[in-house]
Amino acid sequence: MLRIQCRENWAAEKVAGFPVRWQRRILSAYMANIAEADRLPPGRGLVTAAYQAAGHALCDLTGALAKVRLPLDATDADVCTRAEEFARDAMDVGRIHHTIEAVRAGMESFVRSCQLEPPGEKVSDQGAIGRMTCRDWWRRGLRKMHAKAVEGAAIRMGYVNRSRDLYVSNESMARRQQQIKRNTSMMESTRMVNELEQEFTLAELAAKGTGNKAIRRGELMTRIAGFERIAVDCEHAGLFLTVTCPSRMHKWISAGKGKVFENNKYDGTTPREAQQYLSSCYSRVRPALDRRGIGMYGFRIAEPHHDGCPHWHFLLFCESGHAESAVEVFRRYFLADSPDEAGAAVHRVKVERIDWKRGTAAGYIAKYVAKNIDGLHVENDLYGNPAMETSLRVEAWASTWGIRQFQQIGGAPVGVWRELRRVKDMPEGAPEHLKAAHAAVNRVEGVEDGEVKAADWAGYVRAQGGVFVGRGAAIKIAVESSGEVGRYGEAVAAKPCGVETVGVETYRDGIIPDRSRFVVWLVQSVRHVWQVVKRGVKAAGFSPPWTGVNNCTRIIRAELQKVPEFFGGGGVLIT
Repeated sequence: MLRIQCRENWAAEKVAGFPVRWQRRILSAYMANIAEADRLPPGRGLVTAAYQAAGHALCDLTGALAKVRLPLDATDADVCTRAEEFARDAMDVGRIHHTIEAVRAGMESFVRSCQLEPPGEKVSDQGAIGRMTCRDWWRRGLRKMHAKAVEGAAIRMGYVNRSRDLYVSNESMARRQQQIKRNTSMMESTRMVNELEQEFTLAELAAKGTGNKAIRRGELMTRIAGFERIAVDCEHAGLFLTVTCPSRMHKWISAGKGKVFENNKYDGTTPREAQQYLSSCYSRVRPALDRRGIGMYGFRIAEPHHDGCPHWHFLLFCESGHAESAVEVFRRYFLADSPDEAGAAVHRVKVERIDWKRGTAAGYIAKYVAKNIDGLHVENDLYGNPAMETSLRVEAWASTWGIRQFQQIGGAPVGVWRELRRVKDMPEGAPEHLKAAHAAVNRVEGVEDGEVKAADWAGYVRAQGGVFVGRGAAIKIAVESSGEVGRYGEAVAAKPCGVETVGVETYRDGIIPDRSRFVVWLVQSVRHVWQVVKRGVKAAGFSPPWTGVNNCTRIIRAELQKVPEFFGGGGVLIT
């Protein structure tokens, strides 16, 4: 009895930092293994080996999660506190070295020990050191790492599936809701004013962009409908493809009627790793299509299976004669891994050819767009749950794993489309394609009939050079550099200031020289300069937002001013 009690106490200590329901599940599994060991016949070391196996299984799980250096049930306030501690620890690491190269190398080693990736090689030494001693940088990294660790543990313990926590664990769902609540509270209480003395809350400004789910969904459907219009006019073929990961990447297998059973082939792949696998397959599809002279345009949507493993939907258009070859390429590369497993040929790459007589391409994909954004006009998802509710879980899943849900394939760049909306009027004499694109992107009210003309993605794509224009689009975003220096002592990246294109210069009185010369047309967009007049606070129970230059950087600067040899040589200037 004493031995059993000791084992229980030891196991309880191992899981002390886990969420309560996880503790019960882990301890229950451990004690079940111990009970099974007790039933073994004595002798030949079987009982001892079983005890050791049970202990090793528990240590493997808890040890992997202990590397996170944060309790799995840590609050956001805990993350922020730990971020400040790590920033100070990184600064202490810098004090023991005497060259800037050694300082950076020492800090990078410390960052990796905390399960984060240090700044990349392209970042200057000064910028890298500034980041690794910045609590804001640590906070962002710790949040992402902690979220993935929590969700990865939930998947490993079997919580994420259709019979328990659909798409994402309840812990990650609660974390995402808290984050949304915190951000909403801050944005609603932050007031901004521009140079025209127009004052809005940050929430009101955010609601005017694609962060607004209704606007995001509307823009996606506008672009899809525009591609469809071009496909119909050009008599192109439409394909709807669904590609999934190999069986070994799925933790659970559906058995019908809502039942699931654990997949014994599961190799521990996380949703993020599965997303990277799909991306690697598609990265081989694209050049293969190019080699065959097959141009495609459309959209890709990523969404989760019930156990969190992603799968992709493609709505693609191409010349009718290329449809079969395109499907062959997709099958070749998405079935290269484990092609002979049961059901691979049927389920791993599904193809449906769009019949224009039966319905529109937008109709094929509308429900996938809606249920991955806000669930509007979709009653239930694939598993019979209200789409309005499950869309929140899908969004939490994408946020946790850093998965891009929607991606345009081919066509003209959407960045120029959005920038053109900032251009109020076209200058006199502007090239026709620039005027056509500007007219297409804006939703305007007709002068004669009073009807509203919707934005025309098809017209915009044609003005840019067509669906296969690629990087050769006629109109591009113009950028300008302010010459400012950012918080880490690096030059601020150039910012958009309008659009630019190439046109033919015409002279007054309609006289055009024999050799017309090309000029660059630059059209400025309207961009307001905003200032904070009232800084918001986060929702009750959460830590306040970080403002200004962080304390760690300020401390380093003070130390450098006092002791030039702080980092050896002439010191490291962090501005």
